[in-house]
Amino acid sequence: MALISTTEAKQMIPALTGATEDTLLTSLISAAGQAMAAWCGYPSASAGAAPTMETTTYTRYQDGPGGRLLVLDVWPVTSITSIYDSEDRRYGADELVASGDYTLVEGERGLVELDWDAIHGAWSTAPRAIKATYVAGWVTVPESLKQAARIAVRALYDKRQTISFTNQNVGGASVGLVSPSHLPAETKELLAAYRLPRALVPV
Repeated sequence: MALISTTEAKQMIPALTGATEDTLLTSLISAAGQAMAAWCGYPSASAGAAPTMETTTYTRYQDGPGGRLLVLDVWPVTSITSIYDSEDRRYGADELVASGDYTLVEGERGLVELDWDAIHGAWSTAPRAIKATYVAGWVTVPESLKQAARIAVRALYDKRQTISFTNQNVGGASVGLVSPSHLPAETKELLAAYRLPRALVPV
């Protein structure tokens, strides 16, 4: 899956009507998506993987926030596999927070709240105490995010002769990567609503 299809990309490139450039467009869509994800602060889901705004599974470590509210650092969250709260960072079976103790109250902002009757009364405050495994990213891509991708792909297509693509092996395929600095201002303006807090204060 990608943020947009080649057909959607062609909506911004009227000169392309057939399938002749589809291979190039697929590469540009991938490159634009990765640059957009990096600019928005999305981390790699695993070692060597490119950042993505598409849905994928993360295992993330965070400082314990204290209190009853935990904010996961990649959004939107669609499901939670497990959360450990481990002050000594063992993440042992006895430190697994029961799924019945918390509720994903707002997936679009990664908000997880301990229930009023939770046995786990409060999140700890220790560094890297939280180990959370969850699925995050866009399953249904919002139209404004698609438009940001279309504009970015058009810009990369127009500059395809001058931009230096860095090939990286992602999932067994050679994918051209570009810097977020190549994203046009219009794309960044549309992406402002999708930036994660970690994009401003990387962790």
